[in-house]
Amino acid sequence: MKAAHQHIHGSLLTENGRSALLLLNAEPETKTAVSLYLRYAVVVRGPEDHVLPAVLLDDWGKEISGLKIYDFLREQGDQFPRAEIFGFDLDGSETQLFVRSLELVSRLPCYAYTDVNAPLAEGVHLAAILLPDADTSMTVKIQKAGETGVKRPLRSAQVSWWRVPPSTTAFDFSLLDTQ
Repeated sequence: MKAAHQHIHGSLLTENGRSALLLLNAEPETKTAVSLYLRYAVVVRGPEDHVLPAVLLDDWGKEISGLKIYDFLREQGDQFPRAEIFGFDLDGSETQLFVRSLELVSRLPCYAYTDVNAPLAEGVHLAAILLPDADTSMTVKIQKAGETGVKRPLRSAQVSWWRVPPSTTAFDFSLLDTQ
């Protein structure tokens, strides 16, 4: 059993414990030197723990895996409170929980990995996603994730979104403090 992941192309920018993803391609067809893997956590009500899903079983035992888990939770999570999620805590230990124990309306904490087989604890928690835009000469915050053209589950990530010039190689993390 492996935690669901999404293959993308991009680069990670990190400063003072915060990380941003410079997104080059949200739907690449091949693995390259700029391949990264994103995993999206679901949030447990109460303690707000993050769990990385691997498999979901609905009330009738139908198995749902991969990124389809997030579609199911968004579209049908309220209708299937007894559905079970099998996945992992951030330290890599296996866990199991019911959908009714999740914050279904919260955005998805997003973790980036440079290797699809990296231990789950090595994930980099993302604070921002940067989208290169030829029509932008400076870094500009995007108000709504829907304006990005990026599909779910990435569009539902718990990050701030920014348009940046295509030549961007660094990010001013102090911009995150002024939101």
